[in-house]
Amino acid sequence: MTPLIVVASSVLAGADTAIWPVSIETSGEDVSWTSPSAVRPDGLEYELEVILTGVAVDVSYLGIGFGPIDVTDQLPDSSFGGVIDGPCPIDGGTTSIIEPPPPDPVTIAFDISLLLDGTGQGNILMENIVLGTATTEIPIFGEVTVQLEKIYVDMEMTVDVPLLPCATDINGDAQTDVNDILLLLAAYGTTDPDSDIDGDGIVGVNDVLQLIAGWGPCN
Repeated sequence: MTPLIVVASSVLAGADTAIWPVSIETSGEDVSWTSPSAVRPDGLEYELEVILTGVAVDVSYLGIGFGPIDVTDQLPDSSFGGVIDGPCPIDGGTTSIIEPPPPDPVTIAFDISLLLDGTGQGNILMENIVLGTATTEIPIFGEVTVQLEKIYVDMEMTVDVPLLPCATDINGDAQTDVNDILLLLAAYGTTDPDSDIDGDGIVGVNDVLQLIAGWGPCN
């Protein structure tokens, strides 16, 4: 199983980036998953991506169970998500997996919904699950039609919370540091709008004080 990877923020509660491995199994009932950690809930935007990494099924034939059988290569490559405005909670939308596509009889189908709750924890809901029949090769029996009994789905959920520039970040690298104060001092006494942090029309001592107060990564 892929290890949990979380990149912590040095300033804000929660992480700026998280990669969560997700394993879900169900015999047809709706099932939910919650991440073991959280990202920053106060981000201005969130980049979400979920990649379907593996699918296996248990099947039965003549009352005999077989599996799990890896069927990943029989499903289309699937990834979904996008950039969504914050702060949390945010709705990442719902994606439907149907195989084979209509109008053929459905062998496997399910909906996956994404959510970041108010604390920044990731949530996945898998519902509307259909386990149909399929033709497969079983030792001794040969090629037969089997009933799907259980499905195992592995995913990887990635969340990035970009640090956006702040007023004291003059050079736009998402943090206020010595490079910004050098730019401000170079513009001292001018009307340079980038260095005029307090917006009073002149780069002066108040701008220096605000820059020092905002020292560090942007929030």
